[in-house]
Amino acid sequence: MSKASPSFRLRMFLVTALIVAAVLASVAVVSGSTFFAYELRGLDSRLCAEGRRIAQRPPQVGEQERFARDVAGKLRLPSIDQLLFAREAGDGGPAVRYGRWPTDIALERLAWSDAPAGSLPPDPASGNGDAQQGCRIASFDSGAAEWRVARVAVPGANGIVAADLGAMRAELWRALQRIASIAAPIALLLTGIGAWILSGLALRPVNRLRDAMKSVDERALDQRLPAEREDREFRDLIASYNDMLQRLEASFNQASRFSADAAHELKTPLTILRGQIEQAIRRAEDSELQARLVEMLDEVGRLASISRKLLLLSQADAGRLALLRTPVDLSAMLNDRLSDARMLELDVDIAADIQDGLRLQADEQLLGQVLNNVLGNAIRYTPAGGRIEVRARSMPAGVEVLFSNTSQRLSQEERSRFFERFYRADAARNRRVDGHGLGLSLSRVIARAHGGDLTLEPSEESEIVLRLTLPSSAAVTAPLMT
Repeated sequence: MSKASPSFRLRMFLVTALIVAAVLASVAVVSGSTFFAYELRGLDSRLCAEGRRIAQRPPQVGEQERFARDVAGKLRLPSIDQLLFAREAGDGGPAVRYGRWPTDIALERLAWSDAPAGSLPPDPASGNGDAQQGCRIASFDSGAAEWRVARVAVPGANGIVAADLGAMRAELWRALQRIASIAAPIALLLTGIGAWILSGLALRPVNRLRDAMKSVDERALDQRLPAEREDREFRDLIASYNDMLQRLEASFNQASRFSADAAHELKTPLTILRGQIEQAIRRAEDSELQARLVEMLDEVGRLASISRKLLLLSQADAGRLALLRTPVDLSAMLNDRLSDARMLELDVDIAADIQDGLRLQADEQLLGQVLNNVLGNAIRYTPAGGRIEVRARSMPAGVEVLFSNTSQRLSQEERSRFFERFYRADAARNRRVDGHGLGLSLSRVIARAHGGDLTLEPSEESEIVLRLTLPSSAAVTAPLMT
């Protein structure tokens, strides 16, 4: 059993959502890298400024803790544990070293580079207007931490300040998360709306084609879809559909004409043959010859019946089945046919529950043929000891008649082909059981011509239930004239 495939709109939404997600992820990566580079540039500037301050005005003994908090605040570090600073004295001044400096790092071996332009503001006290003079930048890893370090050289001393980049990365990540929490739902909503609108525009010609295909029947094969206002990509599709419909119309008309012509041409010779056989029966004196002529007459009757039904089917296929609607007492018609069936003294139980006064505007002859076909089918295929039941009642939408009878077991395939023309179940493929596989198909055509339907209802394998419905528009509210 195949699984249901997702809809085109859902697939378009998913594809669009993946594209938007990829774009947002790319934007986030590029933006994160750009913001990080910008923040790193600002951090370098602050590191250089604090390195020069340490070199020029080192903290006194006992003030290092307070000084560290001040420096950490200016560097925007949440904790002084993420700060390292030192002063290398060459002028006889105090040497300072603060923080847990990693023992495996040698500052001289770091890849130092000049601070970028603008990272070191000018020093008003020294009158130095060169932004990067004396400040060099490097990075190093220690354990799980990544550090950014600045080394500022002033006359007689070097100021060194290092900051843990983890804090800046964490802050940047939190900022991106805040932005994503707002942008992602909006992007998802806009993606859904856009995918729905775009798929609707893309599917509009396809939906028109689908609706046109659904409306195609034997009375609408001459309909064509206009393609002038459609997009170029869909014009070929619509043109192919119109060509296919034209070929189908031509083939259908040819088949209908052939069936109608064949049935009409057979009518006269069959009538003549029937009359001649009847005369031969009356003149024959040999009983064995009479029996054979009677069998021949039965076969001619079968051919005549097939011919009549083929003619009616061809007229219905072409939409030319003429209905002579007159007031009909459906309850009386059903009761009469059930009385005839009981007179056959069959070894079956015939039950009926027919509401009185079911009256319709219908073609009495064709409707009678429907009842004869359905009841005759039930009588032929109900085994001995079986049951036939007919229930008829008035419904809000019209009139409903249920025919049920026990039968040989029918498979699902046989049930699916129940109304197929010339199809007979394997159990019925013998000449002792009359029928040629057209009665039920013709009955459904006649029911649909009246605006109703004849359907095979779900039931047990050893039971057949047929539902005949006729619409309320065919109901007669006034009593029939007698």
